[in-house]
Parts: sequence; C-alpha cells; structure tokens
Amino acid sequence: MSAAARWRLTALLCGLLALGVQAADPPPTSRDDLIGTWKLVSIDVRTPQGVEPDSFYGAESQGLLIYDKSGWFSVQIMSGARPTLTMPTVRPERPGGAQGPAKEGTLDTYYAYYGTWSFDASTSTVTHHAAGALYPPEQAATYAQQAHVVGARLTFTRSQGTPPHQSVQTKVWARVPTP
Repeated sequence: MSAAARWRLTALLCGLLALGVQAADPPPTSRDDLIGTWKLVSIDVRTPQGVEPDSFYGAESQGLLIYDKSGWFSVQIMSGARPTLTMPTVRPERPGGAQGPAKEGTLDTYYAYYGTWSFDASTSTVTHHAAGALYPPEQAATYAQQAHVVGARLTFTRSQGTPPHQSVQTKVWARVPTP
C-alpha cells in the first residue's frame, strides 16, 4: 500500500472514530436521572500536584446517597479508617465518658446530612439545601456541584479554593439496583 493510500485510510479511520465519539456522547443529565439510591465508589481531589485522596474522607471511603422524587435527599459518608469502639450498654453514652477521645475520632471520620435538593438542568448543577447535619453549623448550608449521570454512574465535581491553589473534588457513585 502506498504512503498516500495509508494516509487516506488513516484519515478515514480517524474521521469515523471522531464520528463515533460524537455519537457516543451521553444525553444531558435530567432531574429524574438523579432519583434513587447511590453507593459511593470513590472520592479524589485533583490539585496542581496531581490526584490524591480527599483529605477529609481519605482512601477507601464508603457512603450512601438517596434522592427521592419529592425533593428530599440524605447522604452519609465514612472514612475507610475508623476507630474501633465498644457498644455501650445504654445509649447514648454520657458525653466525656471513658471513650471520649475515641468518640472524637469517630466524629472526624463520618459525615452525614439531609435536606432538600434542586437541579438546574441548564448547568447540570445539583444543589443540596441542608436541613440537618452531623456538624451543627452545616444545618442550613447550601452545597452546589456539577452532576453527570452516565449509565449507572453519577459523578459530582466541584472546584475548591482559588488559583493557584485551586483543586477539583470528584465523587463517583454507582446506582444501587432496586431490590
């Protein structure tokens, strides 16, 4: 095969590949795409130095996110490395008890809040409007992040900080099948 024929074949294959990539673009995410239960797959942060585990959650995080049709959500995320505690005989254990420092460690490795949510389809942004939270100051917080659903995967991205110290946090969730 001549060099010119190889070049034409390569150009044709590249053109077909480009058309295939365009045809494979997923449809825009809709509000209905978010409804359901999602299990956390990963959380990472891209910084100017590279990709690293999220500093709050660490590696091997676990979590569950639920969106319902009425506009309520609940999210819980825990670090993969949590302190071990014994189950108290009476709940709740009194504050400042024998396991006080260990209890602090459990608080530092767990995150939960709930409230209502809204979705702006024009920007693919989901906003959480917290009504209750593990950390009391966050009970009225509002968190917005880009949301993209492709198949059974939901990906959230949000920028943090300002240049040159800006980072992008990415959370990937997998849809939990209906039982």
